Amino acid sequence: MPVLPPLFLSLPPQPLPPPTTLPKPAELSDLSGESEAALLGPGVNLAKTNAPNTPSPTQVRFVVAPPIPWQKPTRVDLAQVEITVPTPGNLEAPPLQANQSSTEPLETLADRQEYDTLRQFFNAIGDVFIRFREAELTADRVQTDLNENILVAEGNVVLTRGDQVIRGDRLEYNLILDRGVVTQASGAINIQKTDQFTSPRVATPNLPGLPTLPSFQSANNPVNPEGQSNIDRLLFIADRLEFDGRRWYASNLRLTNDPFTPPELEFRAREATLEPISPKNSRLIARQGRLVFDQSLAIPIPREEYILGEQQEILPFQAGYDSTDRGGFYLSKAFSLVRNSSTSLILSPEFYLQRAINSNFDLGQTDIYGATLQVRHGFTPTTRLLGYGLITNLDPSAWPNTARGNLLLQQSFASGYVLNTQGIFRERLINGSLGEQDLQSSLGGVFISPNITLGQTGINLNYQAGGQYITANSDQPSLGTQPGLGRLQGVVNLYREFRLWQGQTLPPTREEGLRYSPAPLQPYFSIYFTGQAVGTYYTSGNTQPALQGGGGFRGQLGHLRRNWFDYTGFDVGYSQTFSSGGSPFLFDRIADFSVLNVGARQQLYGPVLVGVTSQLNVGTGNFFNTNFFLEYSRRTYGLFIRYNVDLGVAGIAFRINGFNWQGNTNPFSSPNIGVVQDGVIRPDR
Repeated sequence: MPVLPPLFLSLPPQPLPPPTTLPKPAELSDLSGESEAALLGPGVNLAKTNAPNTPSPTQVRFVVAPPIPWQKPTRVDLAQVEITVPTPGNLEAPPLQANQSSTEPLETLADRQEYDTLRQFFNAIGDVFIRFREAELTADRVQTDLNENILVAEGNVVLTRGDQVIRGDRLEYNLILDRGVVTQASGAINIQKTDQFTSPRVATPNLPGLPTLPSFQSANNPVNPEGQSNIDRLLFIADRLEFDGRRWYASNLRLTNDPFTPPELEFRAREATLEPISPKNSRLIARQGRLVFDQSLAIPIPREEYILGEQQEILPFQAGYDSTDRGGFYLSKAFSLVRNSSTSLILSPEFYLQRAINSNFDLGQTDIYGATLQVRHGFTPTTRLLGYGLITNLDPSAWPNTARGNLLLQQSFASGYVLNTQGIFRERLINGSLGEQDLQSSLGGVFISPNITLGQTGINLNYQAGGQYITANSDQPSLGTQPGLGRLQGVVNLYREFRLWQGQTLPPTREEGLRYSPAPLQPYFSIYFTGQAVGTYYTSGNTQPALQGGGGFRGQLGHLRRNWFDYTGFDVGYSQTFSSGGSPFLFDRIADFSVLNVGARQQLYGPVLVGVTSQLNVGTGNFFNTNFFLEYSRRTYGLFIRYNVDLGVAGIAFRINGFNWQGNTNPFSSPNIGVVQDGVIRPDR
């Protein structure tokens, strides 16, 4: 998922005051103290030197030294000035002398440069270019006060650091303190897409309370044709932008992920502060924030704090439908109890609206209230703990039959290997035509490999092996209705896809390739083949070996440019399973041996699309795991509604492309629903 990188990394993150007391950096005249200048470099005092290897008259070298009281100004026309500045580690050391090894050059190019030795002013006029260690500044005029270490740039100011660009009318900057002000600021920030270790992987378009989509859609999913978004830069405008080396403060901020003007979506805030809290995340605190659609519809957002780089809610509350656990329609509101670079604790009270209606809004009923609790903690970049709990009744005596829980310790290894150690209480599983099954409890682990390409064949292989002690429903009289058994399982998967044809993408313009999609769509047609070998042993003596083979075709046509029927995505596959023996449990018993998989997505009009995925047991004629989709897709945002017929579960999601802001689409927000195929529970990576 897309991630906004921190803007300044010169200091370790420090907590901000509460949003209601939004801090505003001091004016330059009030600045004091020292900090490392990560963006523009540390401060300098300029004085001429008679060091060896004196440059030519058009290149003057300066080094840091005590100011010299010269009696008259010095002018250098059409010059390149190279200034030597101290490294960050020597900011508190005595002034550096010429030719010290710890100095670094700082270059200035301009049509004319003046040095006022009396007032200790250095002026650069006309096409000024200054290189600050890892940053570059261009302007019409730049004046530096060497006594106060203040740099002032005016006229067509452009400050660039990597892919981050700031433009403005005027820049005031303190070279020592790394604090500055830009007026009439605008620019772009690059969004780096990284695998955040505190956020579980998300398979779009999973919605709350819904199972992961069938595996026949998992590779090059045609039901999600946009793929990677082309929107990887955020554009911003602010009346005034202040920064202090690790934090930005903006007034009248306008932020958009739309590369075109006027943007179809803007985030506006009266005041906003942005600061890094980890190497991959930044915190945005915005006052009086609102989303503006198509320069007309404005929706206020009560929330003030956002973590850019983490999946999170931006709407004031979430709505969903769950007929099994929650009795129908329900509302929930997430509250962040703990949130820092390594730990997240989120409590979400729930109100079961349909149960309340059925009870004539008797607010004393304990079963119309519930809550979920989610915890995430990163011990190291490769070790994380994920926890989830759900209660749907405030009466503790009902919890053994209504509560659900899941605790996962995940250890990642080199080359993508993962070890999951997991404890589960009352997990919901959908097992093909056998329907929804409950796994009462489970404790164990599974080792999962990454996809491995076999030489030059193009065949992808992955495998997993694990063991658990499981208590679940059984229909075998000799074992009882809910036996507890040990379960050992090994799985090997093979996959190969052949791209038979692919068309051309449209230009990434407003009216062509990016009209209703965040990335230009490429028409294609492919065929694929799958194979799977499964071996499962139970301590009751039962075994369930299985071999599965299958294939199918998938593709997409159209570009989502025209208003009517300009996009069709499809996936049709067939699989045949050969198995002997059988599981003593119902949740992983193989009952579908010949399965037809079908998925389709179709544009109706403009940004409105519909879709369906389903599986058919060819032997019995029964459909199962059927999902219906309704989607409103725009270049910068989208709205999704998904309904699973078998589970009676629905979800709504609002997505902002380019940000990692989404509606309630995180599968771990309802990890108590999973999918079993050929006796294998799909793993949560």
